[in-house]
Order: sequence, then C-alpha cells, then structure tokens
Amino acid sequence: MVKISDRVFFIKGEFNGKFPYCNVLIVDDVLIDSGAGQRIIEGLLGRVSTLILTHLHPDHASGAWMFNLARKRVLSPAGFKTDLDSISQRFMTKKLSELWKKVIAESIGMKSFKSEKYNEGIITQKPVEIEAIHAPGHTKDHHVFLIDQKIMYGADIDLTEFGPFYGNPEGDISEFEKSIKRILTYDIEIFVSSHFDPIFGKDEIERRITNYLSFFKKREEKLIDLLSEKPRTLQELVKLSPIYGGRKKFAKEILDFFEENMIQKH
Repeated sequence: MVKISDRVFFIKGEFNGKFPYCNVLIVDDVLIDSGAGQRIIEGLLGRVSTLILTHLHPDHASGAWMFNLARKRVLSPAGFKTDLDSISQRFMTKKLSELWKKVIAESIGMKSFKSEKYNEGIITQKPVEIEAIHAPGHTKDHHVFLIDQKIMYGADIDLTEFGPFYGNPEGDISEFEKSIKRILTYDIEIFVSSHFDPIFGKDEIERRITNYLSFFKKREEKLIDLLSEKPRTLQELVKLSPIYGGRKKFAKEILDFFEENMIQKH
C-alpha cells in the first residue's frame, strides 16, 4: 500500500497489477475498482463502505460481487447492465461469449453483481471530492476520476508500454484519443494508473500521456508497412501480431479476437 495523500492510498493488484488484474485506489472509505485479486479485495472489505467501478471490464469489476455479499454499496456507470451475459455480449461475439465467461470465472472469479448507477459529475464531496469524468474510447462506459482536483485515477488510460487497448467491438480510436487529450487539460499533480505505478509531477505526467498518444500513429504506420510489403489478409495480419507482438499466453483465442478488432479499427 502506497500513501498518495492523507486519505488516498494506492494498492497494487496481483501479477503486479497487470491483466487480468488491476491496481486499485482507496479514497477515504471508498474503493475505486475491484480487480486487484480476490485475496486483496477480501482484505480491504473491512476498510471501505463503497465500491465505485470505472467501467465493467473484468479486470476492474471482478470483485464487485464480494461487496454485494458483504452488503456494501456498489456504484457502476449508468446505462450498462452488470450480469455476465450482458457484459459478455458487449465485449465479445456470440461465438466467443461462453468461452469468455468461462475464462474470467476460472481465472479471476468474476460473477454477476448488482449496483447503483452513477453519471458523470461529483460522486462524493466530503471529506474527499471524487468527480467522475466520462472518458470513452477504451469502452463506452469508461470513466476516470478526479480526486480533490489534483489526483487523477486514469483507469485504462493506463500509460503502459503496451499502449491503448480498443479491442472490444465498442472500442473507438477517435473517442479514445479525445479522452486522453482531455486529461491534459486538467491541472493534476499525481496520475494513478490501473496497470502501472503512480506518476508524480506535471511534467512527467504530460510526457507519459504524450507518449501514450503516439501509439495510435505508430500502430497505423506499422500496419501500413506490413501491407506495403505485400497484400495481406486480416487473418494474416493477426498472425503477424503487430499490436500484441505475439504475447498471448492468456486465452489466445480471445486475444486474437482483440487484435483483429484493433487492426480493423485503423
């Protein structure tokens, strides 16, 4: 656990916070996201009264059912159902939805859950202000959180060296770029990522965000280079894996689907 400010604490998820887990943030008695791993979330249940989810990807929402079981408050983005069937239909094809549900149940224990809904705007004011900012592109329901006007929890605008993920059918490059650029308009001092260590200092935050934005163009150029060598089918491009770089040890069929979607969006 890393102290970010007097009432804000960063907790690294299992597997160093990498997929299929995520880092989480305690803000006073609120937990933001629940994908740190069941053991970690179980240990946090006694510290917090409320869970707020940035979006419904399983690496962020996998522990929400535990809050239902503990009779604690759960908030998730308005307009999106939280049962596994509905979530799988958003993020996968009909053909892959059953495999997806099986994989996330067995790997990270995700289950359907119930929640209250929130919209963009101030969620809590005292003792710490938490403002939800809609940041679509990664998913339609993706939000980042501004905490006391100086700390940004960026969720899956994660600033990792993998780069932006837009592999679900609803992922949108144009919207994603707009959401990332919007973060640059906020005067923040600390940026907390779901899959990377906290970043301190305005200059370093701006440098990392600018680098993250560059992935869209770099991927576009890589695809153009591959196609300029010779004509290639979509499946041939997926096999070459220009985005994942062949790193698909976890549920390869699903990751191939994500890569195919991301290639098609360019």
